[in-house]
Amino acid sequence: MSTNTERPGAGSAEEHGPRSEEDRISTLAVVAVGLGALLVFTLASLTAASYLHRRYVERGPIAIPPEVGASKIGLVEQQLFSGGPLRGERDRARRLERLGSYGWVDRGAGVVHVPIEEAMALVARGARPEGAPAAGAAPPEGQP
Repeated sequence: MSTNTERPGAGSAEEHGPRSEEDRISTLAVVAVGLGALLVFTLASLTAASYLHRRYVERGPIAIPPEVGASKIGLVEQQLFSGGPLRGERDRARRLERLGSYGWVDRGAGVVHVPIEEAMALVARGARPEGAPAAGAAPPEGQP
């Protein structure tokens, strides 16, 4: 007779390593945690919606600032994505008109703008505004 007390076919602990514990997850606990989280989320959403509704009733709708729609707010030029092709054509026409006309930039300082064709011809002949460096002069220190 054999003195082996192990079950037949089970093998020894050295063959398969230590036996691990079975994973047991309580389904009821998982469902309870999920429902609790859902309840907390629902209550938080209702509280936030109620607060915002009361605030809207007290203060009324939010006023639209007058700067909205302006092309320049503060010192920053705003480039809008909308406005359609008509606005772009009007802006282009206005800019082309300015490039081809005479006008004051700063009347007090005596600064004017001239048509671009005339300005390019003057520069090509070597004319420079007062205070500008001569043609071919080295740029000021620190400029490329």
